[in-house]
Amino acid sequence: MQTGKRLRLKRIFGEDGRSVVVAADHGLMLGPIRGVVNLRETLTRVIQGGPDAILLTPGQASSLVDLFHGRDAPALLVRADWTNAFRDKTYTLPARVIRDVGTVKVDDALALGASGIVVYLFIGLGDEDEEAKNIKTISMFSRECEKRGMPLIVEPLPMGERVTKANYVDLVNLSVKMAAELGADALKVPYTGDPYTFERTVKAAGGIPVLALGGYSGVTIRDSLEVVEEVMQAGGAGIVYGRNIVQAQDPGEMVRLVRSIVHEGRSVLEVVGAAKKGRISLRVEPAACVGCNLCTAVCSLYHYGKIDIGRARLRVVQEWPSGAKPVVCVQCGKCITVCPTGALKKGSKGNVELVEELCTSCMACVESCPQKVILFNEEANRPLLCDLCGGVPQCAEWCGTAAIRVVEEDV
Repeated sequence: MQTGKRLRLKRIFGEDGRSVVVAADHGLMLGPIRGVVNLRETLTRVIQGGPDAILLTPGQASSLVDLFHGRDAPALLVRADWTNAFRDKTYTLPARVIRDVGTVKVDDALALGASGIVVYLFIGLGDEDEEAKNIKTISMFSRECEKRGMPLIVEPLPMGERVTKANYVDLVNLSVKMAAELGADALKVPYTGDPYTFERTVKAAGGIPVLALGGYSGVTIRDSLEVVEEVMQAGGAGIVYGRNIVQAQDPGEMVRLVRSIVHEGRSVLEVVGAAKKGRISLRVEPAACVGCNLCTAVCSLYHYGKIDIGRARLRVVQEWPSGAKPVVCVQCGKCITVCPTGALKKGSKGNVELVEELCTSCMACVESCPQKVILFNEEANRPLLCDLCGGVPQCAEWCGTAAIRVVEEDV
């Protein structure tokens, strides 16, 4: 590999060989969608989070070049082709036949200061002549990139009439292998939905760095972060997120959260907990509760390693005719007030903490709790209190109806 190509790849992947890439090339394919209308404003906020690289179209790369100045600036990736493949019936001009064409030459990308170019590889098109043209285009880019010392990042995507749910993962793996054989230096691959199948995809790449394309927009921040964690567990080199970041309420903070998983190896639980800087509390929406008791199940599983709803630090009551209602610790502090030895105190997240060496097992806290959610562990001879799961309450995380939710307190 040429020195220039190695240096540019190092800018993208860094010393640990991992990368967080933000894709902001949507305008060329989809038009003025949210997050890319005022791209300068969006990317200014994105860069505050410290992405390793940002993917832009040639026009945006030229007009926003100042954002890439400086030693700590992200690497610039340039989209080198165009496709209408993503314009479905929800867009103004739906694609009738999928097409893909090159838009810039490698020399053009070098002149823009790019550290790499990105091109599509479609497999599954009904017209095999179009697939052959696509392969020819990538081969041309591969030869030119090798001559110029420019990294080639191929984005293999199952696309077209011959793609089904049954063959999707196999097509991902086939296209990954094809891209590797064509000379790709890195891959931007759609996430296959679980770490087990994606691990096979990473292996199909034969050692070439695989960046997962998150694709869909997560319902919650945790949804998006769980994809990142699974990708890293499967051996991926990082993540490429577009709308999950450029359309986020705080793009910079979203990048920081993703970076902590990719580069620091932190878990989603650690990241989500750390994101809540101050005190938190639980709020209940009784009308949303369906009485499934999933909250009590996950509470006991989190604390004891097995499901035993009788040992959960919250409860679900059935009230007729209104239905089910979760009852949780509201951090009222009554237990702290009645403790005769000062064994209970407020924790940093707002939860009540037990100082075990001061506890005399008098059970005053259990008897005084207005919510009746403090249990007494006969084996340990100690009270069991809601600890808010270290800042990420599992009852709220797993509640599918938002009957329990987390609220960040002002003070």
